[in-house]
Amino acid sequence: MNTLILQTLFFLVIAVITYLPYKGKDFKNVSWRRALILSVLFLLSSTIFVVEIYQNLYINLNLITLGIFTLVTLLWFFTPKIIRFYGKYPKVFLEEKINEMRFLAKLEPRTMTIKYFEVLFQQAGFLFIFLKILGNLPIDNRILLFTLIVGIFHLGNILFMHAKWTLIYFALSVPMAIVFGYMISQGFILLTASIHLAFYLIFNARYWFLKKEEIL
Repeated sequence: MNTLILQTLFFLVIAVITYLPYKGKDFKNVSWRRALILSVLFLLSSTIFVVEIYQNLYINLNLITLGIFTLVTLLWFFTPKIIRFYGKYPKVFLEEKINEMRFLAKLEPRTMTIKYFEVLFQQAGFLFIFLKILGNLPIDNRILLFTLIVGIFHLGNILFMHAKWTLIYFALSVPMAIVFGYMISQGFILLTASIHLAFYLIFNARYWFLKKEEIL
């Protein structure tokens, strides 16, 4: 029990320290310097989690999983440039007050860089929770508690964004956590990261092609 408490406290301390300069910020006109500092912070914190779980970490690494992750990463960083030739900047959507924290919908290279490493940090956090904190539980119980924890964290976004978006992300996080739990247990770490990145990319890029009345 003491070990479980210490592991949980360790996770919370790292998560709070890492998210303090990120959560609740709209990143208007963010500089490349700040973007790189936040990206490095996410990367260092991710490394801390991975080092803590490396003995329990199994990665199903092959040409398919590596290829998909590489492709999604390339799309992530090239989309901000390409989409400006084919889509229309979602000015009306972003000007609405309830969407002021949806900075990723701008698809700007600097904020995309920050978000990329934040997603990797989320993935490392998922691994720490699933393999370290919940690692001694039977798989079904582990996935159930993992889903509950991920859901609670997403509900915590109510402190930083409009309730509408908090509930949407919470609803999406539940099936995601179930699927990710099973995938992590089978070593498909790169695929969970690829799915996570692809979701954010598609979910936000679509605003560049939707009419105002179609926007969720």
